[in-house]
Amino acid sequence: MKRLFKNAVINGQRLNLLTEGAYIAYIGEEIPPADELIDLEGKIILPGMIDPHVHVRDLGQSEKEDWHTASQAALKGGVTTLFDMPNTIPPTTNRNALNLKREAARKSAVRYKFNFGVTEHNLREIKEILNERFADIAALKMFLAGSSANEYVEDIDTIRRVFDLSYQFDIPVIIHTEIQKCIEKYASLRPHPGILDHGFIRHRECTNRGTELVIKLAKEIGNPVYIAHTSTAEEVQMIRENKNKARIYCEVTPHHLLLNEHILHTAGNYAKVNPPLRTEADNRALWEAVSDGTVDAVGTDHAPHTLAEKNKPYPRAPSGFPGLETGLPLLLNEVKKGKLSLARLVELYSTRAAEIFGLNDRGNIRTGKKADLVIVDMNKTARVEARNFVSKAKYSPYEGMEIIPVEMTVMDGMIKYLRNQTEQ
Repeated sequence: MKRLFKNAVINGQRLNLLTEGAYIAYIGEEIPPADELIDLEGKIILPGMIDPHVHVRDLGQSEKEDWHTASQAALKGGVTTLFDMPNTIPPTTNRNALNLKREAARKSAVRYKFNFGVTEHNLREIKEILNERFADIAALKMFLAGSSANEYVEDIDTIRRVFDLSYQFDIPVIIHTEIQKCIEKYASLRPHPGILDHGFIRHRECTNRGTELVIKLAKEIGNPVYIAHTSTAEEVQMIRENKNKARIYCEVTPHHLLLNEHILHTAGNYAKVNPPLRTEADNRALWEAVSDGTVDAVGTDHAPHTLAEKNKPYPRAPSGFPGLETGLPLLLNEVKKGKLSLARLVELYSTRAAEIFGLNDRGNIRTGKKADLVIVDMNKTARVEARNFVSKAKYSPYEGMEIIPVEMTVMDGMIKYLRNQTEQ
């Protein structure tokens, strides 16, 4: 089927875009024949978001989220490709668990890949799986500390061996760089912690030390390293100084850009996340890194939990909150405020992720690329209301914040999400 999107703004120009089946067939001023014509009346067409950092849950945690609800939330937020993290039940650290997840993911309404989990005991299985060159494996994921129930790696020799495999197979390692022993040291100093202690317990020293370590090893070994959810000014500076000396990629989340520790006073556990929300100075450093190109990509770190869990006392409340429906709309609002350009936003949420993870058929608006599109009206605004989330997680530290909502999400040239115009 041929579908023509007429009067669209694409890369700053008023143009028409034709999709034919799964691909973009034409972009220009002419009006080619089509089976259906949609007049966008000046709305903007962007490439679908590629989100490398999503916790879909499902399987043993389907009460938190499943592939159906996560993918519908993704469509509402303009995400057309997501990578699922391995810290699920069962964890995606062996072939059997991978196959279980593959079966569950058949419910997905968006494109997906899996990040395969690293432990100190599964390197042989990782090598076997990488040898088979599965197209649905996006990256290896390694935690240097526990975060909402996962195995973590402390042994330096194991980290080196993982980096060697990453180099051998040219597959990125996504790393959560907080160091477990460091967290335990600071936790011992707060025997009766509350939410305001979260940033002290998971101290900035812990992530800075981990980031310093992985940069050092990446420079030695030469493999692609993707540092997840960069949160401190010190990390930014280390990455900035070493990006031209190694294959180091830097991810930032919307929450580490837009929120800081002050929101803990009002949002409480709803803003509990690992690594923690930092300071206003860290916000500024991350925005500077966005501006100067140090930051490569945005990941939402969508990490849903039930309200009952989040309402438990601080020590028993899990870290994380939903982000698929808010990530791109929040950043579009920053474009409207003049904080970053639309072109830079497209690089951050789509183009660079496609380049880093080898998704050559998507990531920008060109003929021959996948017809995975997001349509927005920069004159429309709404506010975050967690009770209206498609996600099962009906809470958010962004509650009440202004967004530019996604008007329409298109996959394979087919309209998969259309905003209800009565939504506020």
